[in-house]
Amino acid sequence: MPTDGGTIANRITDLIGSEYTNAAYYGDLINAAINEIADMISEDLLIKYSKTPGILESNSEWLVEDRKVLKVTRVDANSSGIERECLPVDRDVFSRAGDSASIFKATAYSPIYHLDSANDGAATLKILPEPNNGGQTGRIWYFSYVADSDDKQDITGALLNSSLYLPSNLIHAIALKSSINILSAYISNQVQDEEDMELLGMVNQQKQSLEGQFQSEIQRFMDESGKPGSE
Repeated sequence: MPTDGGTIANRITDLIGSEYTNAAYYGDLINAAINEIADMISEDLLIKYSKTPGILESNSEWLVEDRKVLKVTRVDANSSGIERECLPVDRDVFSRAGDSASIFKATAYSPIYHLDSANDGAATLKILPEPNNGGQTGRIWYFSYVADSDDKQDITGALLNSSLYLPSNLIHAIALKSSINILSAYISNQVQDEEDMELLGMVNQQKQSLEGQFQSEIQRFMDESGKPGSE
């Protein structure tokens, strides 16, 4: 009977053996692999599998720390409004767009957004014209990066979407990239300790083989235009 292929940990064990847990921070290396892959694949693919969008119904700011913003929209009218995509702009343009006397003033038909870093290192997202709770809401699609404190190694392909909002068949790429990260850390530690160079050569060859497999696997989730393929 077909199965979901096991957990991330099971797949890493199949690739490089169960001793990968000897790495001091193997959990962080797995989490880093997930986040690196999220930055590599098409944003359109991330939107396809993304969680319920964040909502702005006032001029309050939406916290974007540890989140990858994928798409921002704003409804242009309180009743029977059309959802319009917001254009990302820099601080200067956003400031001018908020001036009611400026020819650059943002309108409901050409909304904009800006990531403001003025909040003591924790960036926030602002939309113009300001959203309201009468119907002209702002919506933010995003991917939440995995935090170092999270343990994701027991996730299966069947749970990848509900746990991380990623396509379920991305799990093999995650296992490959995690294995590469772990082997890289192992090589670095052993080089510093001046251990067996012959063994290190074999481990490095294994890492290079996995890197080739990873590049082939990740290509399934994008085409030359950066758009998602059949996933």
